[in-house]
Amino acid sequence: MTSYDTLTAVGARQTVADNVYQQLKLLLLDGEVQPGERMTLRTLAQTLNTSPMPVREAASRLVSEGAWLSAPNKGFFVPEPSIAQLREIVTIRCHVEGLAASHAATNMTAEELATLENHVLEFDRLGSAEKTDVRRIIQANRKLHFLVYNASRMPMLVKIIESIWLKVAPIFAKTMHKQGRELQAWSSFSHHRDLLHALQHQDAIRAQQAIVADISDAAAYIETVSYH
Repeated sequence: MTSYDTLTAVGARQTVADNVYQQLKLLLLDGEVQPGERMTLRTLAQTLNTSPMPVREAASRLVSEGAWLSAPNKGFFVPEPSIAQLREIVTIRCHVEGLAASHAATNMTAEELATLENHVLEFDRLGSAEKTDVRRIIQANRKLHFLVYNASRMPMLVKIIESIWLKVAPIFAKTMHKQGRELQAWSSFSHHRDLLHALQHQDAIRAQQAIVADISDAAAYIETVSYH
């Protein structure tokens, strides 16, 4: 199971259900559950090595947040946004994630910048590898983005961003798993480098522009592959 490294900070006193909730969110954010995929309390409990009760509580939270749908006697499903919903999500993402990036420009520490550079290099390395590891690419992308967003020092904003990612990450993963994507040509490579350069120079406007360009290009790719 993936660590919580880039998610919203977790309090010291967590219930089992809180831990399960964090793990289920990572299943969504890292593309391990795709739109339309059926999940049951039993299979989720087995996957997370816990009992069904905390899974039920955590799953109910995700349903209330719109990240999952529940079906009587059938378990849970990840909804697939319509193209209109996707475009609305993209518009919101550009605003809130651009805002977070602009604030990160004046708040990132030298240590965070060094970590971000490593994430950018890792993303580039994975994307140019002869054999594509989609799961690791998705994880690397999440770590890179949320390192920046957490550096905004605006935890309420980060929670908003996280809630939006829960709705779009599964369709992004589904798109990534489809054939025909030449990763070596990804515009995300240049956008991530532009973002790093802007943050290194504390340039809030360019950091915001790099994030918006990255989101917009990814959305265009999703539309082309998954909605046509």
